[in-house]
Amino acid sequence: MGSVEIRFKIIEITIACIGIILVIFGWIIPYRQSIKAEALRKKNENEAEKIRWKKELIDHQIADLYGPIYALIIEGDITFSRILYQLGRRSIIPNDKSSFYDLPEDEQKIWIHYVDTYKIESQMKMVEIMRNNLHLIYNSELPTCYKEFLDYSLGWELLDNQKRNGVSNFYEYHYLFNYPVEFNRYIRMTLETLLNEQAQLIRESDKVFVSISIQ
Repeated sequence: MGSVEIRFKIIEITIACIGIILVIFGWIIPYRQSIKAEALRKKNENEAEKIRWKKELIDHQIADLYGPIYALIIEGDITFSRILYQLGRRSIIPNDKSSFYDLPEDEQKIWIHYVDTYKIESQMKMVEIMRNNLHLIYNSELPTCYKEFLDYSLGWELLDNQKRNGVSNFYEYHYLFNYPVEFNRYIRMTLETLLNEQAQLIRESDKVFVSISIQ
């Protein structure tokens, strides 16, 4: 075999090797890209699942716990303001009176009707919501005001129930402890936080959905 033939043979082998290398790289590169794409797809799907789970929890916290309680708080504020308007002052017992029973009979009836028909009923509705949805408490932390509200509501209902059933007690249609106003603030602030987190999760979910769709 002449030197020219040998050179052509080497060239042929080289071209064949280059072709094999190109084929190999042509397979490896798309394969590696597909692996990366699959890994990214799974990552996005896992992220979407986490977002879906978080949003589902927040949806229940808003719809089953904080939302209904806040609605009852607002309703209670409205009805109480109407009672004060009827009485024509800013407090139930004015400064010149020392006891509930010092009030005129018609004013006593207004307040007793409000307590038994609206106030206690509303408070017990909140207690029932809290009882049934304790697992939805925000960050799994039970604030002090939460417990204080339960003590206030259950204590008032107990005394009122005794009065209505002829049990002697010191009850004068108000509870001996002041209403825990911090409870209202806690419910309102937590609800606002949850609504903001819900909106943020919706935005994040939209972004992840777009990423999955593009893939």
